[in-house]
Amino acid sequence: MRAIFINPFVSATFAVFETMLQIKPEKGQLSLKHSPLSGRDVNTVIGVTGDILGQVIFSMDTHTALSFASIMLMGMPVTELDEMAKSAVNELGNMITGNATTGLAENGFSCNLTPPTLFMGKEVMISTKDLQILVIPILTPHGPVEINVALRMKDKRGE
Repeated sequence: MRAIFINPFVSATFAVFETMLQIKPEKGQLSLKHSPLSGRDVNTVIGVTGDILGQVIFSMDTHTALSFASIMLMGMPVTELDEMAKSAVNELGNMITGNATTGLAENGFSCNLTPPTLFMGKEVMISTKDLQILVIPILTPHGPVEINVALRMKDKRGE
């Protein structure tokens, strides 16, 4: 996977976490995985279409999702992942991916996003077809987040 695809996601994550969550995240060691991906308790999946195709999957534990949702909801205590909390977690992923696609556009790639989809549960498996997945671990005071980026260039036939 090309660094030109990954760097916008790292930059966008840091910017959104610092602005929206008021935290300074740290990037862990990058790694590669193959499909299907074993998610964590809470997984936001966002599709990418256009010049670049694939999926971005944000995975985190329930505790981390609850903490993020509470911050996004202006400090309101969040003890369960109700519809409002789920929406906040999805919106966090949507903001990061939206900012990253702006970075991709600055490098000449036109991209569109699908609405975020939330998958929850133990032992969730998410398939990314035949795409290699780059895992970007993000360490925060509220717990780790994995950003799983499975992207490829659209081929000349439009597939």
